[in-house]
Amino acid sequence: MDTNNKIALLRKKMAARNIAALVVPSGDPHQSEYMADFWQARQWLTGFTGSAGTAVVTKTAAVLWTDFRYWIQAASQIGPSAFELFKQGEPGVPEFETWLSQTLLSGDIIAMDGKVVSGANVKKYRRVFTDKGIILATDFDLIADIWTDRPPMPASRAWMLSDTYAGKTRGEKLDQIRIAMGKSDANTHLMTTLDDIAWTFNLRGEDVHNTPVNLAFALVTLDRAIVFINPSKVDEMLVAQFKQDKIELLDYTQVEETLGRLGQETRICLDPDAVGVALYQAVGKKARIIEKINPATQLKAVKNETQINHIRQTAIKDGVAMVNFLHWLENKTEDTPVSEMSVAETLFEFRKQQPDFYTNSFDPIMAYKDHSAMCHYKASPQSDRVLKKEGMFLSDSGGNYLTGTTDITRTLNLGTPTKQEINDYTLVLKGHICVATALFPEGTKGFQIDTLARQFLWKEGMNFGHGTGHGVGFFLCVHEGPARISPSPIDVELNEGMLLTNEPGLYREGHYGIRLENMILVAKAHKTEFGQFMRFENMTLCHFETSLVDKKLLCQEEIDYFNRYHQQVYDALSPALDPQVAAWLKKKTAPI
Repeated sequence: MDTNNKIALLRKKMAARNIAALVVPSGDPHQSEYMADFWQARQWLTGFTGSAGTAVVTKTAAVLWTDFRYWIQAASQIGPSAFELFKQGEPGVPEFETWLSQTLLSGDIIAMDGKVVSGANVKKYRRVFTDKGIILATDFDLIADIWTDRPPMPASRAWMLSDTYAGKTRGEKLDQIRIAMGKSDANTHLMTTLDDIAWTFNLRGEDVHNTPVNLAFALVTLDRAIVFINPSKVDEMLVAQFKQDKIELLDYTQVEETLGRLGQETRICLDPDAVGVALYQAVGKKARIIEKINPATQLKAVKNETQINHIRQTAIKDGVAMVNFLHWLENKTEDTPVSEMSVAETLFEFRKQQPDFYTNSFDPIMAYKDHSAMCHYKASPQSDRVLKKEGMFLSDSGGNYLTGTTDITRTLNLGTPTKQEINDYTLVLKGHICVATALFPEGTKGFQIDTLARQFLWKEGMNFGHGTGHGVGFFLCVHEGPARISPSPIDVELNEGMLLTNEPGLYREGHYGIRLENMILVAKAHKTEFGQFMRFENMTLCHFETSLVDKKLLCQEEIDYFNRYHQQVYDALSPALDPQVAAWLKKKTAPI
């Protein structure tokens, strides 16, 4: 069934229920960024495969909203269908709720699936719609009626991550969560976010592509905990382990019923940004709701010493895989052509050779020439391009190891770079170095760091549309909250032990894109009369491309850092490399 036929069927369903507009967000009952195929309704409807976007269908229009990262990709994927692309964040482009409030009439009904839209967002939307006399109904799932080949709910095996890797037992983590609950005067806590649940219970699975989590909910009280999960996923040994820790297992579908039984003695802490409005409304009417961010979200963002030591070792393993890959790419002959998709498979094979490797941490972005101008490009059989000995190539990839999650981007030229490419690469590198070497007072937020990465581009009238960095989980989600390095004024301090990325970029549509990404750990620097200062410890080991660096654009401090970093890369990785690869890396990391 093509997109236009899907829209036509939806409009028949809408007309039968007197619905003026249907909103299909990118979402699941856990407010996940990356979702199981069962919940990919927006992707199924529009054909757009990016991780962020909202589709709206009215009686006469069909519109897709998505942000800068996906503008080029979305325009290509929705193609000549009835959907029109609205570039979210571009001047003059309204958010979908504003557009609907301007398009519909008083008394019109807007439908959304309350299972997949958060309580906080519904509250925000209703403020806009109510002012116009428009009704928002959240008890409709019209997509389910016409999605006849919908994938089944995933049912991968659930398994325990050893304390040897996690650094803390689930009992210790539950104690931390209960202390945080007490500070909020809560005696019950609802958890819906999959990575928070995985972290809390040291539980892993394969229900989401490239993200080692299980579909589950959790309810924590002061003396017990319940995990709601498909019982077919849990073996007898896991049941026994949970029982020993006073953790009860109930079916995934029983969460609403359980919430409905909560009485007036219940003071339940939940995050309205993370809980679907259907679950929010399911809480017993006599229970008191306390709106707070999940304690686990903040606790898991700060890595413990065991995790940090593992991450340092993982940097070596992942660095070896990356250097082997880049050596192979540069030295392969042209007798056997390679493409974006095939080089992704080659890198995956290099990572599989490393100890404790589990799977990719996300689908790799292997983007050649103008494809690299799309921030989150994903090669498909239709777009796959053969790599030649010329042009810019961007590789953004990562691995999930039992010992940590990685995320790294390198950009290179497969031939002879132009003056503009060298200039652009060097300006991005300068921003990367400025973040990497930053010293900042304790209590600094990510948005205060973000400007450091952009200043050199700004001076030339250039910019990039994504954030400079995101949090990274430990053998979990490659994108982790709550901290970010971004222009968005997120009120979260960069605390010691937080793991983030440093990835400034520059994108010339139709030509090429550049991004340079390392992972960085927030660490203490020194203390002065003005207080404690912090720094970033580099946690990624892979060389940059000296052939794309204009030394004249670097100051001496930047040159010194660049050379120190390259020496660190060589010293850490060369013992684990074959002699010919080590010799090649020696040249790649030679001082400039």
